Amino acid sequence: MSRFAFYQEVRFARPAPENAALAGRVGVIIGRSDETPAQPAGYAVSVEGEEQVVCCEEAELEATGRQFRREDFYDDTQAIRVRVDRDGRGHLA
Repeated sequence: MSRFAFYQEVRFARPAPENAALAGRVGVIIGRSDETPAQPAGYAVSVEGEEQVVCCEEAELEATGRQFRREDFYDDTQAIRVRVDRDGRGHLA
C-alpha cells in the first residue's frame, strides 16, 4: 500500500542521486504508480519552481502533514474538446 495520498505535500528527505538537487525541497504528489511485490510505489511530484514533474520513489520522501485538494491544482470549470482523426492525431474541436 502506498504511503502517500494524491495532493499530499511531501519533502525530499532522502533523494536519489538524480534528485539530489531537490534535497529539503517540498512538493505535492500529483501522480502515483501502483506498487507491486517487485517494485515500490513511484510518485510524480510537482515542485514549485520546477518546469517538469519530478519522478521519484517512496523512500525519497517524507510527509509534511499538509494535504491539498484536487481543486487547488486543477480548474474543472472549463473544458476543451479534442477530435481525434483517423491517424490518431488530436485536434481542438
